[in-house]
Amino acid sequence: MNLRQSMAGLHTWGGLLPSWLLYVIIFAGTVACFDKELNRWMRPALHEGVVSTQGADDVRDWLQRNVSEELHAFWMHGPTAREPYWRLGWEVDGTETFHNVAFDPRGARPEPMPETLGGDFFFKLHYNLHAGDVGMYIVGLAGMFMLVALVSGLIIHRRIFKDFFTLRPKANGQRAWLDAHNLFGVVGFPFHLILAYTGVAIFVASYMPAAVQVSYSGNVMQYFGEVMGSYHREELHQPAAAPRSLDALIAESRRLWDGAEVGWVSVHHPDDASAVVDVRRRDGSRIGTPQDTLTYDATTGELLNRQNASTGYRAYLWLAGLHMAQFGGSLVRLLYLLMGLCGCAMLVGGLQVWLAKREGRGDRSLVWVRALNASVFAGLPLASLALLWGNRLLPATFSERAIAEGWVFVGAWLLMALWAVLERRNGRRLLRHQLLLGAVFALGLPLLNGLTADGHLLASLARGDWALASVDLFLIAVGLICLACARRFSAAPARAVVPGRANRVREA
Repeated sequence: MNLRQSMAGLHTWGGLLPSWLLYVIIFAGTVACFDKELNRWMRPALHEGVVSTQGADDVRDWLQRNVSEELHAFWMHGPTAREPYWRLGWEVDGTETFHNVAFDPRGARPEPMPETLGGDFFFKLHYNLHAGDVGMYIVGLAGMFMLVALVSGLIIHRRIFKDFFTLRPKANGQRAWLDAHNLFGVVGFPFHLILAYTGVAIFVASYMPAAVQVSYSGNVMQYFGEVMGSYHREELHQPAAAPRSLDALIAESRRLWDGAEVGWVSVHHPDDASAVVDVRRRDGSRIGTPQDTLTYDATTGELLNRQNASTGYRAYLWLAGLHMAQFGGSLVRLLYLLMGLCGCAMLVGGLQVWLAKREGRGDRSLVWVRALNASVFAGLPLASLALLWGNRLLPATFSERAIAEGWVFVGAWLLMALWAVLERRNGRRLLRHQLLLGAVFALGLPLLNGLTADGHLLASLARGDWALASVDLFLIAVGLICLACARRFSAAPARAVVPGRANRVREA
């Protein structure tokens, strides 16, 4: 057996086994490219394009009025072009439980907006499947499998440049799916290779913690503090004096950074005399922003430390920025979106090739594989659309609204999976109906948005708010594509190709 034959088996099974999981990861990451735009769409209060007049001191005052527990830390982020509102988070001392709130920019004083999962839901689904550290390890393992499948796929394709220009959608099923798998795999190969590598590399300290645990005697926070060059001051266990204005510290930080934008502002041990304020720099124009931090005494405003990221930490931030498209603006995010969709199509095509090659063997288990395909490949997008419907239909005053949105997503996906199992022997009909349902969901959302919020598509276009309008436009495009595909599958299926003839397709 030569190298190419060995790689063929490795590519088949190394790509097949995690393919459904990889589809979830890639699809969620693709949607997360525009997570902040989705956050705006899912919050009707942000549809009017109002610029917030609130300040950091106003946000802190709200926290002091509404949270009576002693805090370990709190952090906030001011309005940006993509997120035109203040965000606040805090951790109650001794609980390790995090709370988050977003404020309506329309008022003079901070008032929380209704809860929603927002685009952050897809970001968390992408990197840890909403399963904490266990999910993060599973995603990392899937990323390693993807690296193996990509490298082995490159080795086994002798006609890689020819395959780039070959697509025969009207050929027999296996040939058409193989062409699609090759085309999308070749088009997105550099992107998928880089994203798979960086996705694993940026969590390497979590995947391989032994060196840190031994070198720092289990004190992981000390390790991260030294790597980032951050400043830490021990608690004095004495009451804190009147705090310095956060707005004044933000203005001072801008002056020291020659007018650079400020990102996160965090206050550690705010109820103690040792309280410090960290002001982090924000710059989205470059890959891997250094995120230099200025640390002030929270009471006197004295500058205690000026953090300049080390070379190693800058390299890490460069990889993280490359993976998460934190540079280049909307054009780069759109490129990541298209390449992510190519990755999804590559996985679908590869699994369909595997199925087509085994259809003539009479394997009864294939119907269950097709049911799993329908549950994941169609079920996940449909559940995501159902999540957006839930966001619009759930009352703004509903208690635990974000949790309810999550259950809408889970419930819809379970229903899609049950539907796929019940229709497992009628795959073509199931796919046609799923496409029609997707068209109804996608085309109905812009209409529902117009009925339940002020930022309907025509209003967004009239004031040039393309960030908000792009969500509705994308949903319309998805709905039309689903309709076109459903119409194609409504036609009579092509006659099956007789196995063993000369036009039988080989894998490579």
